[in-house]
Amino acid sequence: MKILLMGDASCYHSTLGEGLRRLGHDVTVASAGSNWMDTRRDIDIRRRDGKLSGALLWLRLNTSLARRLRGYDVVQIAGTNFVDLRPERISTIFDKLRRHNGKVFVTALANESRYVEMCYNDRSTLRYNDWRVEGAPSPYALTADATARAWMSAPLTTLTDHIYDNADGAVTALYEYHLSCARHMPPHDLAYGGIPIDMRALPQREPDKNGKTRILWACHKGRAVEKGSDRLAELCARLRDSHPDKVEIETGSNLPYTMFLDKILDSHIVLDQLYSYTPATTALLTMAMGRVTVSGGEEDYYDFIGEKTLRPIINADPTDMESTYRRLETLVNDRDRLLRTGAEGREFVRRHNEAGIVARRFVDFWETKI
Repeated sequence: MKILLMGDASCYHSTLGEGLRRLGHDVTVASAGSNWMDTRRDIDIRRRDGKLSGALLWLRLNTSLARRLRGYDVVQIAGTNFVDLRPERISTIFDKLRRHNGKVFVTALANESRYVEMCYNDRSTLRYNDWRVEGAPSPYALTADATARAWMSAPLTTLTDHIYDNADGAVTALYEYHLSCARHMPPHDLAYGGIPIDMRALPQREPDKNGKTRILWACHKGRAVEKGSDRLAELCARLRDSHPDKVEIETGSNLPYTMFLDKILDSHIVLDQLYSYTPATTALLTMAMGRVTVSGGEEDYYDFIGEKTLRPIINADPTDMESTYRRLETLVNDRDRLLRTGAEGREFVRRHNEAGIVARRFVDFWETKI
């Protein structure tokens, strides 16, 4: 098939493209390179700096790039904000993609109106999320009310409804996003893809067996409260203070992709996020390189993907931080167990998130719709 992957986030479509090419498909990735990550793409749709940046990107998409965005059997767009333009212009680009290509699908891989509405609802099926913890506003929700209002404003909800109501289906990146989509879509229009990880392209080196346990605090700048990584940092500072001869902590924020991978490789444990039920890109990259991650690892997620034996994620539960602390302390005091947990993480990614496996899920779903 001839496939266009339009937009990207955290290298998702770039990595998916590699998996699809290995399956023999002709793939073009058009993206902004996941912002500072500067990931691989075939067509650059970055919004440049300056007052006229939006107008110039709009012009390029409708002139010099227009022909390169036509004639595909399948177009997969990265969420409802797959290009950095105003909602009404995104809607127009979406309609053009539908007119000039075969099937158009959505990759549910980031915040959008329907997902935020589900999380913000005190009757959400998720016990906790970025916005609410056991029915009460999360620390992030208490400081980001304007952000929630923006996500649920008329322009963004109209855009979200227009795209999902007119797309040929959706593939979800996370269990949480799957729950959100399932509230509005019939089962035959929805599939779980997971997050693709290109294990062949990742640097590999066995973690140090001696010396201090190195913990990496991997947080996007400005999103510490949203992701709960501020609370994880406090937890690990306490761990370091209790075991100064065994623990050291390093920070890695908003780094280019290859530099970030090197940071992970130099660590034993990577702090990802607190309010997630599931491991996202940073956590999966960490596990794929044989390191231990502190992230979402709820039993609901393991059940959803059918994993019966492996439990390599240090589940960060905001309602029970002490259990997270105790499990981390056990690993700090038992290097062999730490290394075994890292090896289990690598096997977990090989089973569930290797790029070719995720790509096959996409192709299997597309073939039911074409």
